[in-house]
Amino acid sequence: MRWLLLAVVPALALVQGPTAATEKRVDLKTGKQSFQALQFQPTGKGPFPAVVIVHGEFGLTDWTRQQAVRLAKKGYLVLAIDLYDGELPKTIEEAHILERGLDERRVVAQAQAAIGYLERLPLVRKEAIGILGWDAGGGYALDVAIRDKRLKAAVTCYGRLTTDAKQLAAMEARVLAIFGGKDEGIPPDTIAQFQKAMQQAGKALTVQVYPKCGHGFMDSTSPYLEGPPDQAAIADAWAKIDAHLERTLQR
Repeated sequence: MRWLLLAVVPALALVQGPTAATEKRVDLKTGKQSFQALQFQPTGKGPFPAVVIVHGEFGLTDWTRQQAVRLAKKGYLVLAIDLYDGELPKTIEEAHILERGLDERRVVAQAQAAIGYLERLPLVRKEAIGILGWDAGGGYALDVAIRDKRLKAAVTCYGRLTTDAKQLAAMEARVLAIFGGKDEGIPPDTIAQFQKAMQQAGKALTVQVYPKCGHGFMDSTSPYLEGPPDQAAIADAWAKIDAHLERTLQR
């Protein structure tokens, strides 16, 4: 799939913290269609390992941006793609409508364009690129990892799963899969089928299930949450994501 960088807009913000991260908007193109992404660059000269972020059903929200900043502060150059062209649904119903309106082929092409863009940046170690997604974005993260051997790491958080070993066999990325035990959309049987298929395909997989958590539990602002967020589970999930990315991308 051809991709083309249209423009890079000057820095929009400087996020302050223990390690600052510069944010800027990037315009990319797949075929005749353009789309936007937000780039978060850590301080330092690089080159850096990089992570493509794929947002969930509610779009490129402030929460998603905060997670991108978090990763940038840990030394990753992060590119968060916007699948909704700037739209932010206000309700679960609106989110479902937008998510179901996505073309899977276009989403995969956008993610691959993002990978291609990162590969060509002098600031990025092209052999150390990963992908991370939540909800629908978690499913797309796995889809892209299956199709693109340039990815060395993939993290899917309560996203739909591919359970066909033949499809999974094409993947190079080492996978971390995170789930909520109370998520009715991804039952234990489906997770077990995924694990079996990954084993049959000879692929590296780590699975973590949080029994007391439901769908979307990592996002404390998610409308899916019932009751207060499980901060211990969120912290543990992030610790496992950090360890997975460090093992696969920062070696």
